[in-house]
Amino acid sequence: MFASSLPDKTFFQICLIVDDCERFAANYREILGFDVPHDYQITELYEHTRGTYYGQPLNARAKIISWMLGDVAFELLEPLDAPSVWMDHLKKHGSSLHHIAFNVPRSAPAAAYFADHGYQTTQAGLFTGRTGMYTYLDTEKDLGLTMELLEIYSDFRFPPAQPFPADRGLGTDVVMQVGLVVNDCEATGKRYRELFGIEEAFRTETPAYAITETKFFGQPTEATAKLIFFNFGQAQLELIQPDSIPSVWRNYLNEHGDSAHHIAFVVKDTQQAVAHFAKFGIGVAQQGFYGDRSGMYTYMDSQEKLGVIFELLENFPQPR
Repeated sequence: MFASSLPDKTFFQICLIVDDCERFAANYREILGFDVPHDYQITELYEHTRGTYYGQPLNARAKIISWMLGDVAFELLEPLDAPSVWMDHLKKHGSSLHHIAFNVPRSAPAAAYFADHGYQTTQAGLFTGRTGMYTYLDTEKDLGLTMELLEIYSDFRFPPAQPFPADRGLGTDVVMQVGLVVNDCEATGKRYRELFGIEEAFRTETPAYAITETKFFGQPTEATAKLIFFNFGQAQLELIQPDSIPSVWRNYLNEHGDSAHHIAFVVKDTQQAVAHFAKFGIGVAQQGFYGDRSGMYTYMDSQEKLGVIFELLENFPQPR
């Protein structure tokens, strides 16, 4: 049963693959005020990790820096050698979100469950230090991104999340959403329900400009999208199926296909957060009200400096 293979259906880790790990780490420190370590790890080769890439010995390494965003680990990973799934992703998509990881008690039955549903292992190996193992699955074709299984051999627990200073960066380091753009949110949502045995939290379709007042790079737009949400612990998963009108959703889908689009953070003051990003040359890509006008979303044009689109979510005390 899948429940015994993956009992913890919460996001354990979010990973960006980047072309320069230390440059992006410096940006996350400077722009967002995150407590990003200055130390990094370089993974070992096959003799140590017994890693495999599509069944063949893996002799490709990666540079890794990771830290906590609330209760979710956040990883920057820079591929150093080829071939590997890391380098494959970087060459195909550039610096962008690569995978979401789940903690599993045992890798083999969890991987077998995914294999029974048509998803094979692409790369797997021991951690440097041999304290656990990782397994990447070829789920991108149906789920919009790679799923990773992490088996940790010790009784490991992340340290408790610490309060984030309100006067640093966005005033928060709690990532609360990963958003995907997809061609068919019904089909993709069905696969998530089937694989993870969970129901969607809710669904909606964004109204047009008359209600949302959506602007795309400063210009009013009638662009809309169908949305489906799933809860995975601290962070939810959002599936976005855009209409054909140019938007931050449609343009990204046209360029990258079904794929990870953004990570989101709740902010208390959108205007203040936007002004903070502007100090670092990061502008607004798209902004609009929620369909019920109980809040506002803002996508920042942050991919060049942060490797992913940042979404700001402000929830109003009363609808406007």
